[in-house]
Amino acid sequence: MKKTSYKNPEILNKIENYCSYQERCKKEVIKKLFTLNLDQSELDDIINYLIKNDYINEERFALAFTQGKFRIKKWGKIKIILELKKRAIDINLINKAINQITDSDYIGIFDKLSLKKYKSLTGSKDSKKRKFINFLSYRGWEYDLIIRKVNDFL
Repeated sequence: MKKTSYKNPEILNKIENYCSYQERCKKEVIKKLFTLNLDQSELDDIINYLIKNDYINEERFALAFTQGKFRIKKWGKIKIILELKKRAIDINLINKAINQITDSDYIGIFDKLSLKKYKSLTGSKDSKKRKFINFLSYRGWEYDLIIRKVNDFL
C-alpha cells in the first residue's frame, strides 16, 4: 500500500504521527486504530504499512520500554516482563531486552532504591519490613533480592 493510494490519508498521517511520537507496540497501535472505527481490512492494511515502513518495530519497542522502565521508573525484571507480555511482545524479544540490563546495573539500581526506601520508613520493625517488601515487590524486584536486603537492614 502506498501512502498516496490509501483512501483516507488523514488517518494514515495521524497514525504515523502517533507512532513517531514515541515507540509503540503493535497492540497499542491496533487499540488506537479501533478508536478510529476502521474495518478489519483497513486496519490490517495500515498495520502492514506501518511495520513495512518501520513505524512499528516490536524489538525496538521492547528494548526502549525495558530501558525506560528500568532506568527511569526503577522497575525490576519481573514487572518489566509482565508488562511486555501484556503488550503481546514475543518472549524471545522480551528475553533479548531483559538481557540488555547488566547485572551490575541491576544490583546498583536495586541497592540505591532499597536504601532510599529504607531510610524513608517509619513505624515498628515489622511494619517497616512489610512496607519495604511490598514496595519492592510491587515494582517487580525478585523476592530473594528483597529478603537479602531486609536481612541486611533489619
